[in-house]
Amino acid sequence: METSSPHRELWSRDFILLFGSALLTWISFYFLLPTLPIYITRHLGGSPAQVGLIGSLLTVTAIVARPLAGYALDRWGRRWILLAFLVMFSLASFSYNLAQSLLALAAIRVLHGIPFGAVTPAASTVASDLVPAARRGEGMGLFGLAGTLAMAVGPALALSVMGGGQFTRLFLVAGLISLCALVIAWWVRYPDVHNPNASFSLSSLVERRVGWLALATLFTYVGYGGILTFITLYAAQLGITSAGLFFTVYALGLVLSRAVSGRIFDQQGPRLVVGAGMGFLFLSYVILGLWQAEPGYLLAALALGLGFGAVTPSLFAMTINMVTPERRGAANATVFSGIDVGIGMGSNLWGVVAQATGSYATMYLAAGLSVAIPALLFFLKAYPRYVKREMG
Repeated sequence: METSSPHRELWSRDFILLFGSALLTWISFYFLLPTLPIYITRHLGGSPAQVGLIGSLLTVTAIVARPLAGYALDRWGRRWILLAFLVMFSLASFSYNLAQSLLALAAIRVLHGIPFGAVTPAASTVASDLVPAARRGEGMGLFGLAGTLAMAVGPALALSVMGGGQFTRLFLVAGLISLCALVIAWWVRYPDVHNPNASFSLSSLVERRVGWLALATLFTYVGYGGILTFITLYAAQLGITSAGLFFTVYALGLVLSRAVSGRIFDQQGPRLVVGAGMGFLFLSYVILGLWQAEPGYLLAALALGLGFGAVTPSLFAMTINMVTPERRGAANATVFSGIDVGIGMGSNLWGVVAQATGSYATMYLAAGLSVAIPALLFFLKAYPRYVKREMG
């Protein structure tokens, strides 16, 4: 039975508080992305290979944590699960100051990945409970802006806080930011959605009804794995000095896209929005491969933002619409896991392609062709089942 009334306002008190908490959580997360490699190499004497290994540990543990968190959200409700994992997230953020060896840092990274993997689907699930049903596409798109805004300000703020190597201060501020996220989340009023009779099994951890959506999401994010891993190396190869602008322009595209795509989703359904988004993703990779200059580099970033800003919130809104309220936790976790696996697959796959072809440009052209896979999965499998579910 639907718990969110179509007549409620979107920007309610609780939605605003939850958005603020999610924003601060993501900022704390993005604090470590550009700075942890510097800490590993400069302070701990680690190698580039060790940077990659330690960096991947968070993603691996997050993949494991997500389905377990989804089950817990559906079994025991939203409030205490989200708050408990935010406590763990804050403690992990503070604990980086204790890492005086590579082994200790690896252990902390694993411990950090567990609450991170749980907090993200938990917050998204609460948001889906809070937004009006008739504005779910718009609401989930706007909620996703928390991560976008954090990506735009977090890394730059972290580098400023770190200065010439003030790592103790860096980790302290990251912990304080995550602690503020916890305090704000405490004041959210959570809808009472849970199923105390849910049994622990594979079917309770993974929501099969959104399987095709999760698979489409996975292959959508395979290309993004090539962006995260190789875009700065590609910029250096092209002689582009403002490599960091890529993610700034990408964030701008996300904001512009989410501002309009959610309303189109609510009014016309997901087909047009997702189709256009897939088109922008294809265009982005092709521009990267063919226009090997700074204008093309930045235009590709904008197209990438427009694409993901349309596709991702639409897939998550469809996910919520496909299941009953007491299964939203598992459904969100299933699709979030698709993102993690897709990025991990892409990082490895495109590395092999780049090495085999000797060209990042060719690699991105191949990534463009790969967009056909999630497009086919969406239009031939996920969308027909969604329509059948909605009509049923």
